[in-house]
Amino acid sequence: MENNYFGKILLNKQREKLATIKQIGNLLDKSFSKWDYNKAIKLSENESQTRDYLIEPFFNLLGYNKMEHYSHEFSLKFDKGSVKKVDMVISLNRRTPIMLIECKRSTSNLTDRNRQQLAEYFHNHKESKVGILTNGIVYEFYSVMWNEPKKLSNYPFMIFDLRDFTRADLEDIANFHIQVFNPTEILKISEEKYFLDDFNNALTQTLYPVGDDLIKLVFQKMNGKRITEKISNKISNLINSVSLQNSIEKIKVLEGEKSSTGIYTTAEELKAFQIIKTMLVMNPNIKNHDERIGFKDYKSQFKIVLDNMPSKEICNLILTNTTKRLVIDKVNYELLSVSTLELSKYRKKLVDSALEIIS
Repeated sequence: MENNYFGKILLNKQREKLATIKQIGNLLDKSFSKWDYNKAIKLSENESQTRDYLIEPFFNLLGYNKMEHYSHEFSLKFDKGSVKKVDMVISLNRRTPIMLIECKRSTSNLTDRNRQQLAEYFHNHKESKVGILTNGIVYEFYSVMWNEPKKLSNYPFMIFDLRDFTRADLEDIANFHIQVFNPTEILKISEEKYFLDDFNNALTQTLYPVGDDLIKLVFQKMNGKRITEKISNKISNLINSVSLQNSIEKIKVLEGEKSSTGIYTTAEELKAFQIIKTMLVMNPNIKNHDERIGFKDYKSQFKIVLDNMPSKEICNLILTNTTKRLVIDKVNYELLSVSTLELSKYRKKLVDSALEIIS
């Protein structure tokens, strides 16, 4: 009875936050439709004008104001006593700057050199949580690397483009609104986004171009005895997009074990499984159990389980055209989307659920 009571409290709080984000998304949608940023772009011929006509109004829409939250030309002390100035910083409650913003004029493209400049600022201001590079039109959001927590990543975990955004983009940017902005939560989300991206890139690079290690591994799985150059070349030629796609279809069947039920595991369900499993195995107490994590697909729900047993349910997903819901320990959480950004909000609950089953 007590668990149910607290479960309801957590559910109500989560619904309140989702409702708030949706509400902020609605307000941003209306605000952007009224803001003539194309006119502002024409007026922004230099860096200072870009900041005044584009960048400051953008952050004003997110609830920040010049008197309380942001300032220009913030001084940073570098090695050997040198001082460099950050174009713009944002602070919360008049405390240490939490976001460093490198501003460029609207007519310029954002370059690797600009990103390096932002990284240097970040390196010399350890209290920062988020780095933002912008020309007033495109906003690139950066945080630290998952494997180097003191170094800013060399690519953004989120991009917002004034000239090309969707309602989902507005709800993502709503997470940075002062009303709901949570630096700790943003850092967790960005870390998992970076981790998943690196995993996907590493997997792709492992599969293509085909390397000797992969050829040897496949040959071993074929129960081969002695590999020759001729066999090696033959295996290399066989590992291609066609054979990999064929393997993917077989993996779907093996993972779901639903070949006789007629249930089709959707791409969205597989995406959710990949994101959640990646988040789970990042935990040191779970990573050695990665092979035990799988899923069970049913007509109305998609369960992520341990040891292929429905009784060992880590979580349950209901993903339809009209509903996106995550269920953990019988508590429902409404999802805005199936994305790393959204699912990462429930990382701790998912980890706790898995650990309870493992232990």
